[in-house]
Amino acid sequence: MKRYILYILVLVLIQGACTQDLDLIPKDRISDATYWKKADDFKKAATDLYSGLGGHDAFDENSDIAFGESTNSISTGSYFPNESDNTWDDAYKAIRACNIIIEKGEENPEIEGAGSYVAEARWFRAFNYHKLVKRFGDVPLITKSLDVTDEELFASRSPRTDVVKFILDDLDKAATALLKESDLTGSDQGRISQGAAYALKARVALFEGTWAKYHNGGDSNNFLSLAISASEMVINSGEYSLFEYTPAPEWSYRYKFILQGNDNPGQIVARRYDTDLGGHAFGFWIRGAGTSNSPTRNLVDMYLCTDGLPIGKSNLFMGRDKMDSEFENRDPRLMNTVVTPGARVISDGEYDFEVNTSNILKDPIPQKYPAPLSQQAGYKCFKYCGEFGPHWVWGKLMNFYHVIRYAEVLLIYAEATYEKDGSISDADLDKSINVLRQHVNMPDLTNAFVTANGLDMLTELRRERTIELAFEGFRREDLLRWKEAENVLPNDIKGVKWVGTEFETHFPDIIVGEHIKVDNEGFIIVESSSIRNFQSKHYLFPIPLKQIQLNSNLTQNPGWE
Repeated sequence: MKRYILYILVLVLIQGACTQDLDLIPKDRISDATYWKKADDFKKAATDLYSGLGGHDAFDENSDIAFGESTNSISTGSYFPNESDNTWDDAYKAIRACNIIIEKGEENPEIEGAGSYVAEARWFRAFNYHKLVKRFGDVPLITKSLDVTDEELFASRSPRTDVVKFILDDLDKAATALLKESDLTGSDQGRISQGAAYALKARVALFEGTWAKYHNGGDSNNFLSLAISASEMVINSGEYSLFEYTPAPEWSYRYKFILQGNDNPGQIVARRYDTDLGGHAFGFWIRGAGTSNSPTRNLVDMYLCTDGLPIGKSNLFMGRDKMDSEFENRDPRLMNTVVTPGARVISDGEYDFEVNTSNILKDPIPQKYPAPLSQQAGYKCFKYCGEFGPHWVWGKLMNFYHVIRYAEVLLIYAEATYEKDGSISDADLDKSINVLRQHVNMPDLTNAFVTANGLDMLTELRRERTIELAFEGFRREDLLRWKEAENVLPNDIKGVKWVGTEFETHFPDIIVGEHIKVDNEGFIIVESSSIRNFQSKHYLFPIPLKQIQLNSNLTQNPGWE
């Protein structure tokens, strides 16, 4: 907000230098007097909002399923209130831009074709308020562009229920004016669609429904019902489907996140690559060592065996004696997400990789991967990895960043149904979870299967969500809304089993106790529970200190005072 207060002050000072008798239309820049006259003006203003969709990042390193180059303060719970917060600043800057577009649309309802761009602004306003609510809880609800004389500059925090109601209302209004995905053609392909409005509504409603349920915060069933109905709108629209990479269907999951998956049929919202603007700069080239997003044992152990059973219950689990044995007979999404040990690079720009083989990157000579002192957990992320280095330029990654995928909507439908009713029918599983499972040739999830094998349906639904959305930035937020963060995050972060396995014999120069630490079962300990802290205050982030200094009506979140 500091930024946008400063922006207002500068704008008002410029205007204040003029008198009532002068020509107030600037000669050297666009002004409101000359802008907002045609639909294209609204389109250009709305297009500027898309940079706020974000980009690839070291997602999930603040949780239990990924680890980066070193300890981070979020994972360890050692962070303190800061003067500023980028999420706060960037969100309110975007909200101000949205408010202006919406106001100008309301002032000029006669401009044909502008309505869809005003609806896009409503979508982005909802998107940014959702980010704020997830992070801070109650936040100031600013619904118009402000002047320095407006009291709202010093507004107190609105209850999260009011902000969420406003978000959902914005999305309902947006949905009525947005085009369907199939109607977005040519240069408009990739713009916010009607499906995007319903998908975001489903995401918001699921988050708030489960937050209310597990944090005693309100009417959870109402939100969960909204999540179900909104996700059904997307599913029943027939506008989206799961991506299949036809040259090698077994690698479809990984290819949807790299160049071949741009504009795939499961993409609902994406930050698109622009040759000139570049933009998001994160991703992997398989040749690199890659210290970001190193998968952890927690994640790898979640992948089921091909009989649909967890590794602790399945006779198909091949153990961990060899570096790649735990990858055998597992959900194909495992080898699409984590590089199978034994992978290597032949030379610059050439890879031991053929799209028509499942023996990916395997070679009998000494392995390039894993590199245990680089990937500290002994695992390497494969998701987002492109094979072709010449196409990878820092700052200009050609892979689209998928903000909302159809797979997430299917997961929302299943989770919201179970959370609301305490059960889910096989028909609803077939409509959601089993669409994902069948796409990777995994057995269907059924109530009979869960009962016969002593499984828990909620655990299986959450497992499916975690592995499908791994490294997309959902894990910590999921643990927060489920109120499971206090049980999961303070534990050791572990990697591969080292002692007594092929890892130990293959890397004799890596000494336990000197280079790596292991637990009493021989698993690498990447980060000890002794430095991982989670308290109740960590369910929300602290309000930026500078904002409290600027606005005495703002209060701090509990525990951060």
